[in-house]
Amino acid sequence: MERRIDRREWKRNGHDRLFQRLEVPFYSVTWRVDVTAAADFARKNGISVYSTLIWCTMRAINSVEAFRYELRGDEVYLLDSRNPSYTYPWDDELFGICGLKWIDGEDPVSFAARMKAAEAENESPIPTAEADEAGHDVYISSLPWIDYTHIAQEFPLDNTDSTPRIMWGRFTSDEQGRKTLSYTVQVNHRLIDGIHLARLLDGLNGAILALEEL
Repeated sequence: MERRIDRREWKRNGHDRLFQRLEVPFYSVTWRVDVTAAADFARKNGISVYSTLIWCTMRAINSVEAFRYELRGDEVYLLDSRNPSYTYPWDDELFGICGLKWIDGEDPVSFAARMKAAEAENESPIPTAEADEAGHDVYISSLPWIDYTHIAQEFPLDNTDSTPRIMWGRFTSDEQGRKTLSYTVQVNHRLIDGIHLARLLDGLNGAILALEEL
């Protein structure tokens, strides 16, 4: 389900109109995230850290209303939830792209199993344009070879583009065994401000720590 927003009552309408004047209203922020609990959970349950972090990311994304706004022309919709569209290894050099329905309340192990099944069903690494535009997605990828400090992702020159883009790098360990990585979020300023990024970070940290109780 989704709900069309009445702009006359939408408190963000003025801010949206402000950034609508820009051809490129997008910005990105990178921070360090402690993923120790996610790595421990993945190891104990025989799943990948990547799938675990996608699960944590989607749980956090869907907990913040601003990340569920979507622009369609001059209209704004509030989605019930977003779905992950993520990259995965296709062969030695190429990556594939896979879309998955987000199921609220699903545990990370079941989610990882559905990821594997969806990837196995892919006949081509790149989805058709129709499939790529069909879902209300979050684009997720990783750069596991590099512990980067910042990265800029690709985006269309369409200032109504509402798809959050998330990437993380190679994790490193300190002397105490804590694992951290660079985590980047790229968003449209028409819909998302810094306070919403802070709420996403809180939700992400909360989802990772919650793994210790599963």
